[in-house]
Amino acid sequence: MAVRTNLLILPSVENIEEMVKGISNSIDFTEGKFSRVEFIFKDNEVQLLYEGVDLRKFSSVWLSSFWGSRDLAYAVKLYLDHFEIQHTYVEKSVSKITDQVEFVLNNIVVPDTFFVDTRNITDYIEKIEKICSYPLVIKDIKGARGKYSAYIKNRNELLAKFSELPKHRKYLFQNFIPNEYDWGVLVVDGEIVSAEKSYPKSGEFRNNACNGAKEVFVETKDIPKPVQEMASEASKSLGLSWSRSDIIVDKNTNIPYLLEVNRCPGITSGTR
Repeated sequence: MAVRTNLLILPSVENIEEMVKGISNSIDFTEGKFSRVEFIFKDNEVQLLYEGVDLRKFSSVWLSSFWGSRDLAYAVKLYLDHFEIQHTYVEKSVSKITDQVEFVLNNIVVPDTFFVDTRNITDYIEKIEKICSYPLVIKDIKGARGKYSAYIKNRNELLAKFSELPKHRKYLFQNFIPNEYDWGVLVVDGEIVSAEKSYPKSGEFRNNACNGAKEVFVETKDIPKPVQEMASEASKSLGLSWSRSDIIVDKNTNIPYLLEVNRCPGITSGTR
């Protein structure tokens, strides 16, 4: 008896049934859409689900890479590679989602995060709350300088603010880490060369200098070791020779979390 293959086609294309049958009659296939793939980052583990089914449950995934979803296809590829699931070729494309997958697969601690590529979050509201809890932050997955980010305290705020954000962008939801400042650590060719603490201005949740944060530069020798190690590992995980890691330290637990890595970090006059 022939072994049947459980194939996910992501996303499906016209006449896919005829195409699959032309390859083999022993393939059971699911026609997919990226808008139904959930990216869950909880307790520093990552899980990618298609309509509630972990992608690891499929024998193989037929990935197609289009301009608008290439980063999502690449994030799926990273997940499948890690768990040794067969898939088709995908071109590299990056966003906060692909980076988040890389970080967690490399055991770098990140805040609990949820992402799904849809404008209708009503069906996911309870899942967002369970994974991220309140307060949480909304972030543009390809944004910079904190643009299109929002601090959310409850469900009503979440629904209202999300409806106001530009429709052509994609957003993730992330647990807000209580903090007094965040670290910006510049790594060049694997070596930490500069660091700063960014203190947000009163009433602002973003720690970006462009949003009024106060920069306090710190000698590299005075950076806490866990922060140094996290910045170095983050740069290494992405294969970068030049980057700045934004790391936030929970003021209640003193646990550091990697927020993101900037590939083209801005440099102010105080950088040294």
